[in-house]
Amino acid sequence: MENLSSFDTAPEHRVRRKAQRAAYDRETVYSILDAGYFCHVALVVDARPVVVPMTYWREDDFVYFHSAAAGRFANAFCSGEVCISICHFDGLVLGHSAINHSMNYRSVVVHGVAEKVEGQEHKRAAMKNFFTGIFHSRWDQLRPLRDAEINAVNVFRLKLEQVAAKIRDELPDPERFMPDWPVWTGVIPAHCAFAEPVADPRMDFQPPLPEDLQAFRGKDGHVPGCLGAPGAPDRSM
Repeated sequence: MENLSSFDTAPEHRVRRKAQRAAYDRETVYSILDAGYFCHVALVVDARPVVVPMTYWREDDFVYFHSAAAGRFANAFCSGEVCISICHFDGLVLGHSAINHSMNYRSVVVHGVAEKVEGQEHKRAAMKNFFTGIFHSRWDQLRPLRDAEINAVNVFRLKLEQVAAKIRDELPDPERFMPDWPVWTGVIPAHCAFAEPVADPRMDFQPPLPEDLQAFRGKDGHVPGCLGAPGAPDRSM
């Protein structure tokens, strides 16, 4: 019977280095994907490797991204296998020695063949989901998209099948050689924070800043920390 709670990732796409940090369950993968804004899409074009930073979003078991219809890679994303990488930087890890420093992070890597979303209404619906995933009510406030604008965009999606998440949320590795060396060790947590909105001064008229934008704090509800540290947030729930 198919395990619907986890991805059946093939051995060649599973984490090998520090495999104990890997996760393949949908809950973990979804939470990492849904917290982000940018991904990196890797592909081969004209026998050369290319990595393109792009915005993305998730709908069910698909990762979506878009490009200009007239862009250099407009059709290359569907011509062969691609790899999508998403990573959130959660902190600096400071150990006793230079080799014992690291970073805390949450990451997802997806392999597969992307497909183009065809039809204006399907593309329009996908773009709406992209916007409402960040700004819940802004789509309905915007000037409607013109057909020419929809035609100028290619929307792609990649099915989540060959998926691997990897997470480091830990203190430095224990010092085995000189544990009494007098240097501070620990974690400096980090997170993505948004500043106060800045109105466009070129506009002759600006309506009041909506309450949802005043309160906007982003999508990522992750609290930086490290498992096992006194006072660290409890993520066992």
